[in-house]
Amino acid sequence: MATVESISELKQLIIGIDGKVGILSNKLDNIEDRFTRIVTEIKSEVDEVKTDVKNTKLEVQKLREDHLELEKGVGHIELEINRVADKKLNIFRTSLEKKISILHEQQVLLEKHERKYNALVYGVPESDNEDIHAVLNTFFIQDLKIDKEKAESFPIANAHRIPSRQTSDQIRRPAPIIVRFIHHGDKQYALSKGYNLSNKHMRIVDDLPPVMKESRHELAKLAYKIRNEEHLQTRIKVVGTRILLQTRTNSKDNWFLRREALCCLPYK
Repeated sequence: MATVESISELKQLIIGIDGKVGILSNKLDNIEDRFTRIVTEIKSEVDEVKTDVKNTKLEVQKLREDHLELEKGVGHIELEINRVADKKLNIFRTSLEKKISILHEQQVLLEKHERKYNALVYGVPESDNEDIHAVLNTFFIQDLKIDKEKAESFPIANAHRIPSRQTSDQIRRPAPIIVRFIHHGDKQYALSKGYNLSNKHMRIVDDLPPVMKESRHELAKLAYKIRNEEHLQTRIKVVGTRILLQTRTNSKDNWFLRREALCCLPYK
């Protein structure tokens, strides 16, 4: 049987073990508390990191969207700049073309004014060693039917034949005569008698700048065709830089515009 001493020792041993167990339990509790705090702190930090990552993603997404908007804005600005540049370029080109057209017309009008006293005579036979003033007097009196005294009173500043370009297979035609009158009224009077040449291969017309002569020549060919095919009267009238082909059935009718030639580029 156990003795009282052994029982007492056993109790002491149990009490000692129980105390150590309590100490160990406290230490475990402390460790658990510390571990719990550490885990909580780590979770909190992880949550913060996750939040930061989420915010960073949102910021990156916003930056991408801003970048796309910026690219669109730059593209729109480039398009607008190009549109404005094209518009200004078109305005400048139109203005420049208008100025060039006006200058061209003014140049043609100036040249036309310089030829104001000139007339061209076509179809008058020529001969060697001819006296051009005598030839003109004969033309005025016999062909234009101008009174002899009036014809001989015309003061002529200058007159001469103009060499004409002809190919070898063409029938040789008389070289035209250019006449410069002293008085514009004398020239206009001579031109007004041009209807007396209707049945002859002769004509007297204004001396015009080359560009206007070409247009008048084309209208003259059309007028000849109209007279032969439609049996209408024709006349070619010069107004500024415009050349008008007009027709009528007889001398009692009004003149009607049949064709118009613009010798200068039109402008708006």
